Amino acid sequence: MNSQAARLWAWDWRWAGLIPLAAFIGWIACALAASLTFWIAVAGLLLYGALLWGSLREPVVFVFTFLTVLMILPPFYFRSTGDNPDYVSTLLVPIGLALVAVRWQGLGCVDPVGRGILAFLLGIGLSLPYAFILSGDKIGSESLFRWLMLAQMALVYWIIRTSCSAGACARILPWFIVAAVVSAGYGIFDFFWPVPIPHPAADQFIWLESAILRRAQGVFYESGNFANFCGFFLLATAGAALTGRERFLRMRRIYLIPSIVILALAALFAFSRSAWGSVLLGLFVLAVVSRKTRLGRALLFLAVLGIPLLLVGLWAPEIWRYLVTVRIGDFSRVLVDPESVSSGRLSVWARVVSILLDNPRYLVLGIGYKTLPFTRLFHGEIITDNGYLSLLLETGILGLGGFLVLSRAVFGTFLPLARFGRGAAAFWAAVLFSFWCGECVQMVAVDAHTYWRNLIVFAALMACTLNLSESSTRDSEERPAE
Repeated sequence: MNSQAARLWAWDWRWAGLIPLAAFIGWIACALAASLTFWIAVAGLLLYGALLWGSLREPVVFVFTFLTVLMILPPFYFRSTGDNPDYVSTLLVPIGLALVAVRWQGLGCVDPVGRGILAFLLGIGLSLPYAFILSGDKIGSESLFRWLMLAQMALVYWIIRTSCSAGACARILPWFIVAAVVSAGYGIFDFFWPVPIPHPAADQFIWLESAILRRAQGVFYESGNFANFCGFFLLATAGAALTGRERFLRMRRIYLIPSIVILALAALFAFSRSAWGSVLLGLFVLAVVSRKTRLGRALLFLAVLGIPLLLVGLWAPEIWRYLVTVRIGDFSRVLVDPESVSSGRLSVWARVVSILLDNPRYLVLGIGYKTLPFTRLFHGEIITDNGYLSLLLETGILGLGGFLVLSRAVFGTFLPLARFGRGAAAFWAAVLFSFWCGECVQMVAVDAHTYWRNLIVFAALMACTLNLSESSTRDSEERPAE
């Protein structure tokens, strides 16, 4: 009995010995708690580690997280980084590279679209040394940074094609629609009630009688980019409504109609006529390619599309007058004053052509990707507002050729799939083909090839569509054997 009491007494004292250790740990915690930055960093590292672990087990976790923050979160600007933006999605790139290292399968699995993406990136990348040589280290570094941002489309495309199942792709596609609607809704809210986040934004305004308003830019801080993004998902949702394929978006009509209205309003308030034209052309091509459009659904869609116009006319009549008289009414003077209607583009295009004729050496590898707005090589910035001329001068024939190779791969892959494919793969193929038709036309008026965030999203959707197609093909081949 005495020995048992002695053991209990010793046990109690061993636990009591932990009291000083607990006090010491508590003191350290209190001291560190004074630094909010430290605890935010610790929480961020833990979350990052959890995301890395989850992504290595299920790559779709990385794809979903990366694309969601890419579409929803804006770049952040801190005093320590000056005017250089910090993208949350870019912080996730090391996880994507880890996935490539762990699941590397070589480049033998790359399909025509993947080869087109590589050709596009390589053609542009060959111009990067000339950005340093002709424009200096600062502009050259910025050119390299923008190319690296664009190169993420190859990373995401490869991960989806090699590591994400068709089932995973089918599950995440509807969430991209949700993320797009959220991003569009934020752009509308920011248009009427600017969110007080300090950031540089493009000087894009509309001049009303009583006020000067910045055009809707959303989380992109540039209206053309924002309109291009909203236009794609407007085409997808409208295409589902027109062809009766809402089930492929996994959205009920009661949710689909508000989504169309929000995306249409966002594209409208961006006041990008090239984006409007791109969407209208895409809808026409989609109706022809899918061959499933019915008159009743077309009338319903026109009625839904009229809702945003009605809301603008009732809620903001001054904006409606500007829209009708300036953005649309100016087209009536296209033959009388084409320079004014094109917002001065014709003179800029003539200058770019003159530069190329006077300096034919630029036709080979260009002067450096995305340097025209910043270089002083031509004694002032040049905003080309023409993707083809911009590619030709900045990246030469190889850069323009890379884009044409990518476009040929997109058309050659998704048109047959839209015509002869089945299910969700055929629907998304029709959307992608139709949108790329509009994109190629829109490139005449904007530098859409520089919208790297949009191109990453489009590349991801292309990869998901091809995965769905291959799964559908395997199922059809296996069914007779059963």
